[in-house]
Parts: sequence; C-alpha cells; structure tokens
Amino acid sequence: MQKPIITGLGEVLWDIFPEYRRAGGAPANVAFHANQLGNEGIPASRVGDDDEGRELVAHMSKSNLNTSYIQYDDRVPTGSVEVVITDGEAGYTIPENVAWDRMALTPEWQDLARETDAVCFGTLAQRNEVSRKTIRDFLSHTSECIKIADINLREPHYTEEIVSATLELADVVKMNQNEWKLLEQMFAINDLKNWLFTQKNVGIICLTKGIEGAELMTPELHLVEPVHPVDSTNGDSVGVGDAFTAALTHHLLRNTPLDVTIDVANRYAAQVAARQGAMPSLPTGVIDAVAGKNATS
Repeated sequence: MQKPIITGLGEVLWDIFPEYRRAGGAPANVAFHANQLGNEGIPASRVGDDDEGRELVAHMSKSNLNTSYIQYDDRVPTGSVEVVITDGEAGYTIPENVAWDRMALTPEWQDLARETDAVCFGTLAQRNEVSRKTIRDFLSHTSECIKIADINLREPHYTEEIVSATLELADVVKMNQNEWKLLEQMFAINDLKNWLFTQKNVGIICLTKGIEGAELMTPELHLVEPVHPVDSTNGDSVGVGDAFTAALTHHLLRNTPLDVTIDVANRYAAQVAARQGAMPSLPTGVIDAVAGKNATS
C-alpha cells in the first residue's frame, strides 16, 4: 500500500534557543511527525542559498524527510526564530524578508499538489504576498485532499484578511485557546464554533489547551480529551501543537473514529512535550502505539 502523502506547506527555519538551535517551522514540523508516523511527510518550503539553509536541508534529510521540494533562494537568507522559554511556554521573535517569504509555485510543486492526500498550512507563511499567493495557488491545484489550517497567530504577522481567507480554504482548523479568543475578538463573534461551521464551512475544529488537554468538534459532536501527563522537566512546548496536528491528520486519512483520533493525537503531543525541540525522534513503542491505532481499536 502506498503511503499517504502529507505536505507541510510553509515556513522551515532554525529555532534559536539561548543554549542551542533546532530545526523548526510549523508546517515542516508537521511533515516530520507525519513521516515519523509512517506517512510520506514532505516539507514544501524555501531556504536561503547559504550555509544555514544547506545545513537545515541536510538535517531534515538525515531525519528521512524528502527534501526535494525545498527551494533555494540566492537573494535572502534562511529563516530563523529566536525562542525564549518562560514557565514552560515559548515566546518567539520572527525576522521578516527571509527565504520562506518568497516561495514559488513551480511545476514540481503543482505536481505535488495534485498528488498530496493532506496539506497542512498556516497563517504565518502568508504574511508576505509572494508566499501567500503561492500557498493559495498550491491549494487550488489539490484534488481529493484534506486541507488542515493552523491558525498560528504571531504578532504582527497576520491580518484579518489572511485569517478569514485561511478559514475559508480549510477543511480542518486547529488553534489554541489564545487564538480562539483572538478570533472571537477579530470577527466580533460570540459563538465561534457555530460561525466556523456555518459561515466558513469548516468540517472539523481542533482546540488545543496545553495542560488542560484538547477538544475536537464537528457539527454533530464535541469531544473533550484530558491531558496525558508526562514528565516534561527536560522538554518544552515548541512544536507540540504541530505534533498533535500530524497525528490528527494521520488518523483522519485512515477514517479512524474521532474519539480514538483525539486520544492518540493528545498522547503523541504529550510525548513531544517531554522532549526538547520541535522534531524529536520518538521511541518505536511510542510511534507504534499512536500510528497503530485504527478503527477497530
């Protein structure tokens, strides 16, 4: 059986911590975890034609990711983000005018769009009009594809138009509690859930709540999943939501019952929270327990 293709479309970058750096970028993180769970996870992004970009691509290649859809830019540098962890939560400083702001819809990317089974994209990589158009054009070339939007609101890198258009393009929307509140304020909505289903035609909403667990909503049901405690003393919150998204997508493609889906996605995210960086390699037992869950579990 051919592996489902899950494309992470958007930013790839270096997360710069005070003591070290790690590969990151929400869509690339999703591709990494999708790949780790047994899919063909593909990052589609752009790096600078510089040492940082080549090292980033080499790092992802060593993680068994297909990096053939990562473009090189000889005019602007590879992206990076300064990360500061305070009380276990990450804060970000994100420089502009970097390579992933200038992604291009090449013929190869058009082919990938037609072949992909699920694509994960967000609001951050749409901050620049060049990549914004590329992302939307890529989505228009997909067929029989689940579109998962990460409402990744990082000040000042989003606008109401970007958020609204992203919601309209998505089959599945994932956000955290703070982003939920920001959307309510942005669109002056009292019943955000109903508005997303009726006005934006979203099919599934995922709300991640950190230590409080997660929720999964459709027009017909509302599932609440508690957190799965882990020892996160040596971990951080970077990329945890992306790990959740990857496990969610893995099971949506397999028509796993939604109560099982949110359970295993939450368990997988907890394991990532127990480790440093957004792309940790997890033990085989953890992978099998998450990826192996199916409709008969």
